Amino acid sequence: MRRLAFAVFVVGMFLMFVLVNLSPEEIDDIEEIELLELNTRISVSGEVVKERIIYEGTRILEFDNGVVVLCECDGSFKGKDVKIIGKVSDYEGERQIVAEEILF
Repeated sequence: MRRLAFAVFVVGMFLMFVLVNLSPEEIDDIEEIELLELNTRISVSGEVVKERIIYEGTRILEFDNGVVVLCECDGSFKGKDVKIIGKVSDYEGERQIVAEEILF
C-alpha cells in the first residue's frame, strides 16, 4: 500500500511540475487579451514607448503594439526592447496584464 501511495505521489508531483512550467501564451495586440481567461499566463515582447509611474515602485508600461502592462519594478524601461511574462487580471471591468518577470 505504501508503494502505491508513493507512486501516486511521484506521478502527481511530476504532473504539477509540468503544468506549472508550461510556456506562456504569446500575444501580439491588445484585442487578444479580451479573449483570454483571467490568470492566463502570457508573454508580451516589444519596445516600451510610454511609461507612467503610478506610485513608488509601480509603473504602467505601454508597448509599441498597444499592450499595456502593470509592473512593480524599479528603473525605467522606456525605449528598451523587453519581454514580459505575466498574468491576465481584471481591474474595474477592464483586462490588464500584471508582470511577473521582465527579460531584456
